Amino acid sequence: MRLLGINILGINGINLFCGLMDLASKFYHQTFAGCFSNLWTAAESICKFSMQGTVEKEKKQTLEKENSDTNLTVSGDGTWRKRGHTSRFGVVTLAGKYCKKIIDSSVKSTYCHSCVFWKNKKDSDPEAYEEWLSLHEDDCDINHKGSASKMEVDSVKDMFGRSISEYGVKYSRYIGDGDSATYKGLLDLNPYNILIEKLQCCLHVKKRMGSRCRSLKKANKSLGGKSKTTLKLTVNLINKLQKYYGLAIMRHQDNVDKMHKAIWATFHHLSSSDKNPNHASCPEGAESWCAYRRAEAEGLNFKHDYLPLDPKVQEVVQNNNESYNGLLWHFAPKHLHNGLKTIELIYFATSIFNDGYSSILKIFNVMGVIIGPAARDFAASKDETRLRVAEHRQQAGTKEGRSFRRSASTAQQAYYEEDEGELYGPGIAD
Repeated sequence: MRLLGINILGINGINLFCGLMDLASKFYHQTFAGCFSNLWTAAESICKFSMQGTVEKEKKQTLEKENSDTNLTVSGDGTWRKRGHTSRFGVVTLAGKYCKKIIDSSVKSTYCHSCVFWKNKKDSDPEAYEEWLSLHEDDCDINHKGSASKMEVDSVKDMFGRSISEYGVKYSRYIGDGDSATYKGLLDLNPYNILIEKLQCCLHVKKRMGSRCRSLKKANKSLGGKSKTTLKLTVNLINKLQKYYGLAIMRHQDNVDKMHKAIWATFHHLSSSDKNPNHASCPEGAESWCAYRRAEAEGLNFKHDYLPLDPKVQEVVQNNNESYNGLLWHFAPKHLHNGLKTIELIYFATSIFNDGYSSILKIFNVMGVIIGPAARDFAASKDETRLRVAEHRQQAGTKEGRSFRRSASTAQQAYYEEDEGELYGPGIAD
């Protein structure tokens, strides 16, 4: 049921399915709990085996590229069961820079069903409560004290703190999403007595650029709308700025000066007109992405066929420069109540993410389930398809096609929004 994503209502959902399919009349809670415990134990063991193998692959690739197999670069990411960081559960993972797979994970919880149940009996039956409390401490699902936002900080600290004992490596470089609190937590922890280097995630930097522009447009209505002489801050323009901003960063990761020049080249290029051409920062030569520079190299006259950025847009832009998580919540849907052990079935997600569906057969094997030839063939076929689709999506042609279709769809939507004006928002009826 977890694999199919039909885990509604836990035991009640399974009883409904089995009853209607004439498979069994009823699962009792004790049977259900025993099955779940067996499943959880098997999934945990295979997941840890998978992450151990992933670390070995990451060490090998790091040795080839950086001449070291004990100082790894990892990226961290957190996901919460509820938006707004008010969730009682949070999951944080670390992925290797080169293998791009999960090497460690941590689940934090501020909720325990048993604690809630027995809290109501504390006054009515104090003796039973004290007896329960003395036995419950080691089994309590609460493993985090503090806000939901702090779950990511504490989880990353936990995983860095056990890297040597678990894998014999140090995470000397950390790729984050701009969260200074997590990095500060690592500096305070100082697990290796060396300075951990903080690296920025290019995609998050690119995302913040777009978010800032959208916020500016929302705060200043004069930046949007239509104009026949200048280019306003439309949805299409924001997406274009965001895209070129990200490309400038990723293409010049090893040279800050070139990165800076490339970022501003986009701004000056879009601000240019026939009366005021400003392409000095654009790359020179006949192979340049800038049509003005290409025409210049061939000795031809160039006429700008696009509107320059509106002066107000120029002013504000000058001043204001997670696959796995979806798979995780497939096994513990956000709209349903789940306890800590259920959330910890990220073991499924990690194993599939790292090693494909063959890992599920390993879990079955640990549980004592006999694996038949049909199941083996299905897992092999599923993994082969998964790899083929992933390789296809990485091809330049397909990536360009998806990008073109996405840009066209966004441009069409932007046209509708600009033409129709604001139709939905707080206070619009006033």
